[in-house]
Amino acid sequence: MNTILLFLLVAFGMTDSGTVSDVLNPPAKEEAGYELPYPNQEAKPADLQNQVFQLESVYSRFSVAPMNMEVSMKGQPRETLHLELRILGKPREELSDQEISQIREAIYKAVGKRFNLEITTRVIPKEAEIVGAISEIDSTNRQVLIVNSDSENTEKYWVNVVDDIVIRRGEGDAKFEDLKLGDWLNVWSTGAVAQSLPALATALEIEIAEPQDTTPKALATLMGTDFKDIKQIDIRFGDGKKLVITDNAMIADISSKLLNIELIPSRDQRTVLGFLFSMELSVGDRKVKYGNPLWIDGVKYQQTVLTEELNKDIVKYGRANLPNLLPGIK
Repeated sequence: MNTILLFLLVAFGMTDSGTVSDVLNPPAKEEAGYELPYPNQEAKPADLQNQVFQLESVYSRFSVAPMNMEVSMKGQPRETLHLELRILGKPREELSDQEISQIREAIYKAVGKRFNLEITTRVIPKEAEIVGAISEIDSTNRQVLIVNSDSENTEKYWVNVVDDIVIRRGEGDAKFEDLKLGDWLNVWSTGAVAQSLPALATALEIEIAEPQDTTPKALATLMGTDFKDIKQIDIRFGDGKKLVITDNAMIADISSKLLNIELIPSRDQRTVLGFLFSMELSVGDRKVKYGNPLWIDGVKYQQTVLTEELNKDIVKYGRANLPNLLPGIK
């Protein structure tokens, strides 16, 4: 009798084990979370890190190269291996989700076990990281020494050129052998710089800049004003302090200096973080801007003796009226 009762309870889903559907279609077993595959109890995450980093056969199959790797939690419930790859010969492209999935599975197969693995792509930034003119070429080691004398402090870098380097000249492609002394290079690197003298970086992409027009142009022409009839000058300094100049003698002095300035574009067009000052000139019913760094209509210009003198005067005017202006700057 008890056997018959138990059979009926199960058949009609009246036991504590769940519904009829649960009995007929038991829930799938939850997949266990991935774990770091330590070969033995003493093995550490660094062992796996080294193993995965050296899977050259896997990376060559997908035309990628490992750039960086670390083991961390980073908000994950378990330790996670973070692997950064770059696509050979395509430094501006990212791996697709499908490609990442295929690479991940190939790594699991090579290692022999699944584990928490996050894969990202190293993509070069929009703006070049290193710029300068070639002053020396080492063909044997595929290196060039570039010097940037257009920056505030002269910069020097030895640049390694990888085999899958992308070199551009205008709209066309170029090769390492096309590089010449004096060429101005815009360089995108791996992001790692050896602190040698000069510093050493590895290039992923190089742009050979076109020769620039070095004919000086009057600041008045570039800004479209003769700097007459300036009613007011509003200055904002790099530390956030502000100064409004309405004194006619002071305005006339600044105006005469601006009128004498001639400029040529800087070969170093990288964005500069921070600024010494920016000033807005109210000229008639117009407002025009001048500052340091010298950007006009999206183009950066080189500093000259006259612009440096004006910079010093502006700071002097500011310090005469604003206590503790720009501390640490002479």
